[in-house]
Amino acid sequence: MKRCSVLVIGLGYFGQAVAETLLQMGHEVVGVDRDQQVVDAVRDWLEHLYCFDATDEDMLKRLGTGEFDACVVGTGADLGNSVLLTAILRDLGAKFIAAKAVTDRQAHILRKVGADLIVFPEKEMGRRLAHQLLSPGRILEHLQFDPEWSVEEIEAPAWMVGKTLRELDLRRRLGVTVIAVRRNKQLLPNPGGDDEIRAGDLLVVFGRNADLERLVSG
Repeated sequence: MKRCSVLVIGLGYFGQAVAETLLQMGHEVVGVDRDQQVVDAVRDWLEHLYCFDATDEDMLKRLGTGEFDACVVGTGADLGNSVLLTAILRDLGAKFIAAKAVTDRQAHILRKVGADLIVFPEKEMGRRLAHQLLSPGRILEHLQFDPEWSVEEIEAPAWMVGKTLRELDLRRRLGVTVIAVRRNKQLLPNPGGDDEIRAGDLLVVFGRNADLERLVSG
């Protein structure tokens, strides 16, 4: 995987989660926040840090905004600030801008001024919680691509343990595909038909929501 450089602006809970995950994946992260206390709180694990108001165009220029592979605007609570910041990043030649939004109206405006990707953290967490409540202890992660298709990480059901993917034939029987297996903290991507499911495996599966529900319910 190519090592990317990402500028994360706004180091609240959302920005910190993005930065921490990117670092764990081996990417370079530069963080910016205008609150010195916030900056000091993450200094132990985030090396490249700056404390300034990111709507200061001159300061962003000095960071070389156009050189980052992506820029993340994590200041969604303040609509005016997010819109201004997104517009500045676009003017400075940002290659890709992901912006946090709270409302549909905010998302619409952010797209108009140049955001490439809009993220609704609260909506996404609500969807994940709903799926986890329906199958407590079984669905660990849920990522919805559109109203019909999703990716879920689930605990391997007992009826799968000891069988190979070829024997299970999940694509034909249920219409779902196992795209990865997480075993003992190791990720096994693109498992083959001869790979056997073991107790404790976490399966990353892709399919229609209705088919995924059938898989989880057994």
